[in-house]
Amino acid sequence: MTKVKDKKLKKLQAHHTYLNTKVDQLTKDRKKDRSSESKTVLMTLKKTKLAIKDAILSAKSKLGLTK
Repeated sequence: MTKVKDKKLKKLQAHHTYLNTKVDQLTKDRKKDRSSESKTVLMTLKKTKLAIKDAILSAKSKLGLTK
């Protein structure tokens, strides 16, 4: 059962890293494209990234990986 949780944690971390890259990219693109659509996409990605970060912290605490 721990392996399943470890896999879920790694998957969450990989997805968070991907979203972090996308947010950085869109933030740079936003300097040129100031449309409301780009703002909405960026805000949605940031909210999703934050939710995944919370899920990672929760999973780590359940696995006993926090200090």
